[in-house]
Amino acid sequence: MPQVIDYGRFADRLREARERTAADPGQRWALLDEVQREWGWVDPGGEPVWRAGDGENVDIRPDPSLPVPAALTEWWASPVNSFSFSPRLYWVHTQWPPLPQDELPPGTVPPAPGTDRRVCVFMSEYQYCNQWGYPAAEAAQDDPRVLVSTGDDEWVPQAASISEFLLHLALERLPGHFGFTVRLDHGDLHDDPAVVERLHASFPELGLLPWQELAADAVLHGGPDVLVTHARGGWVDWPLIVHGRTRQAVEDALAVLCPDLDGVRVEPPDELPDRLLDLPPLEFAAGDEDDLGRWRAESVGTPPPGGVPRVPAAAGLDGLPDVTARAAGGGGTVAVAGDAAGTVHARLLGGAAGDEWLGTSEPLHRAPVTAVTCVRQGAEAGSELVVSGDAAGVLRIWRTDGPPAAGPFDRRGAAVTALAATVLPGSGTALAAAWADGLVRLWDLGTGCRDVVADLPLGTGIEDLHLTADGVLWVRGGTPGWAALRLDPDELWVLRWIKETADRFPWDRLRCNRGTAENVPSEILRAGWDDETVATRAAEQLHSLLVHGYGATAAMAAAPLLLKMVANSWTPIPGRLMQLVADMARVDRGRSEAADTQLDTLRQLLPAARFLAEYPDEEVRTALAELEQNLA
Repeated sequence: MPQVIDYGRFADRLREARERTAADPGQRWALLDEVQREWGWVDPGGEPVWRAGDGENVDIRPDPSLPVPAALTEWWASPVNSFSFSPRLYWVHTQWPPLPQDELPPGTVPPAPGTDRRVCVFMSEYQYCNQWGYPAAEAAQDDPRVLVSTGDDEWVPQAASISEFLLHLALERLPGHFGFTVRLDHGDLHDDPAVVERLHASFPELGLLPWQELAADAVLHGGPDVLVTHARGGWVDWPLIVHGRTRQAVEDALAVLCPDLDGVRVEPPDELPDRLLDLPPLEFAAGDEDDLGRWRAESVGTPPPGGVPRVPAAAGLDGLPDVTARAAGGGGTVAVAGDAAGTVHARLLGGAAGDEWLGTSEPLHRAPVTAVTCVRQGAEAGSELVVSGDAAGVLRIWRTDGPPAAGPFDRRGAAVTALAATVLPGSGTALAAAWADGLVRLWDLGTGCRDVVADLPLGTGIEDLHLTADGVLWVRGGTPGWAALRLDPDELWVLRWIKETADRFPWDRLRCNRGTAENVPSEILRAGWDDETVATRAAEQLHSLLVHGYGATAAMAAAPLLLKMVANSWTPIPGRLMQLVADMARVDRGRSEAADTQLDTLRQLLPAARFLAEYPDEEVRTALAELEQNLA
């Protein structure tokens, strides 16, 4: 984040945004979009995972006399709505349709005779401590004000409009996930009463109404790359919270607010940005090998025998406007193209009367399509797998005999430059994707799991990929032209063993901290991805699923798999995974049957784990010692 954003001037931005929206309602979400991007939220691509109809009250008959404000319906349909793509960041329930309820106190709505005194609730805090709604009397307005319940059937103003409330909600929630954080307690403020004075002197308010939480409220202040939440009230755990876009910004703010405070822990973000590679241009010589034995360059400068399948002229894709990528597959029976608007066109060719248009077009991307590929996975037409990539780094995947998968298949923060797919004998479908930073990722889709992958940092300038059924990845780009890389599937997809072993466990009958454990094996596999960002996020998820004082039956199945990954260096974060296993031993014998069995399982694994005492990573050795101590 090279550009410093001074949130001390946010009140001016808010005023300007109000003026722009008054002149053009189409600018209603511009400031929300800016703020989300500033804190690191990135459109993940694909379709929303949460829509208006997925909220509360879906079975409640709405009041047909009340319209839904335009701003609320716009928000649900907008790609700027980060909640619909990542609801876990917000901890709120949505209610759809908005539910009219509660008589508002006098003075809350205009006192005109016959005025509807109800409030239309459209959102609730996760534990229903607060509800947010707009006056039913203002439902016909495009963007009415928002009220918040504060207990005892009292409703008070929370925002000047729905759009401004959703902006405030993003400012309340996203910095805690994407930023660096310091929390000061009541003791810190008691020891230095001048902290609040320095806050008001150096960090202006953002111009938003105080955020209401039960018997307390919180005022947002801003400075260079920081937001400071000043919560007021006796029920507040942390009266002062500093969120920074960088660690340095937090430390600079603390130097102003609390110059004499020592030993404060700065919490890192729990949402990490994509890890892009810094690679030189693509370059091969015959005989070059991967350090891990995953590929060997058999030839350089010679194109694939028979060439790369091209789209037949009969496909008629030349007639489509703004085509930016195209491919052919299925022995010439499939034609695929993508365009600058993000639409992917699949055409199945065949039929007794000649070429027939049996395919369809799908608006899969919100950026220009930069690469497409397709492969027939069965003998019959309609079994084609279509994969497309775009300039924002998003991959989408679908079979022509059904609708596209709703979410992105994958995404990275660099444009997709090439795609290829084939069916490997005895293995199944393999997929390769290249991004502009020089990474090529290969999936072993024949396992039926999208998380069996391998990352090959080959170099920048990749223009084309081609996979052949004999296990050769052809790469084209830069000076070498085409290079043939012979793949070793056993070394390439080491996570196959983890997948095959994990499949032996009845995860749907095992328990974790959030119920049944169906998601645990996928997170274990992702903890073995070469992409450290993906692996770290998976480890965090596993910690929240498996580490608990009462034990989790899923932990007994997960622990040996995690130790296997550490022992074989099948993960970029061995210390993190070893610490996870050590934390699983933080249960008290006798608390539950699951806790006792979990301790017994870990104790049985301990003799095999002790050879990790010579592991080169100090974090692994330290976590092993902690595991032994926890089991003592």
